Amino acid sequence: MIEEISWTFYGYQTAAGGRNVQEWFDGLLAEEREEAADTIGYLQRLPLASWGKPQYHPLGGGLSEIRFTVNLLHKTYRIYGCFWPRKVRLSYTLLLGNNKKVKNPKHDVKESRKRKDWIEEGKASIHEFEF
Repeated sequence: MIEEISWTFYGYQTAAGGRNVQEWFDGLLAEEREEAADTIGYLQRLPLASWGKPQYHPLGGGLSEIRFTVNLLHKTYRIYGCFWPRKVRLSYTLLLGNNKKVKNPKHDVKESRKRKDWIEEGKASIHEFEF
């Protein structure tokens, strides 16, 4: 019997209760939200060993990115994240979302690492993400 896989996706939440990634996602155009939800919905049903390009790319240090493209708008987006909470099987936390405007987004990666650290240190938390 094949085990059905279903990942749970969480979003970064500041100590003050801000839900930065959720707010970013909610502010996207309908086409953008739909493509993001389709991409994550696709990954949600796959074992981690099957996650790969073009939708998923590990960046090292426990950080990775999920990419999606809205062909109609000729735009690609990145959502940085990590596998968190560690003790919860099949869980992934979205840390920061952005339009892929630059080839090497050092600022976004640095901010995502900081958010990951804050979650791990208990200085920030997570919430179940709503697509």
